[in-house]
Amino acid sequence: MQMDQDTSIDKWIKRFSWGFLLLAVLLGGIVIRTRFMVHPISGTSMEESLHDGDHVLIDKQGRIVRYETIAFAVEGEEDMFVKRVIGVPGDAIIIQNETMIIDLGEEDNFKATIRVELTPETAETLAGQTVIPKDQYFVIGDNTDVSVDSRSFGFVDKAEIEGVYQLRVW
Repeated sequence: MQMDQDTSIDKWIKRFSWGFLLLAVLLGGIVIRTRFMVHPISGTSMEESLHDGDHVLIDKQGRIVRYETIAFAVEGEEDMFVKRVIGVPGDAIIIQNETMIIDLGEEDNFKATIRVELTPETAETLAGQTVIPKDQYFVIGDNTDVSVDSRSFGFVDKAEIEGVYQLRVW
């Protein structure tokens, strides 16, 4: 009798363990799919960091800070973009002709500025601005010679951002 009872308890524990494991895997999958996405890299604008054909993990809830790489959409463009955040909301900016200077806000560091050349259209659109607006980001590709980025299309709105780059998957 004792042997049968032990066997039925063992079966119950085994079934419960498998059920619990299955539930954990399902819940884990749901959490991963809602928080993360895999994004393909198309083009050479982020070389040497990321290469054409790479696939990267994007954290949809990641914190957007200066120098992080983000994935985002641009109105009128079919593909997603992956670029590095250079300017964040609240950064002071000066626009002179087609040059924008971003003050990185590092006190007592006169070299804490970034100077970028804008397209004439972007310079005209941003003319008169003295600060990067709330929920807006200025982004640039690492390979600046070929990158289409904020120098061409202006600020990226937080609502357009898919997430923050975490790692290269393959």
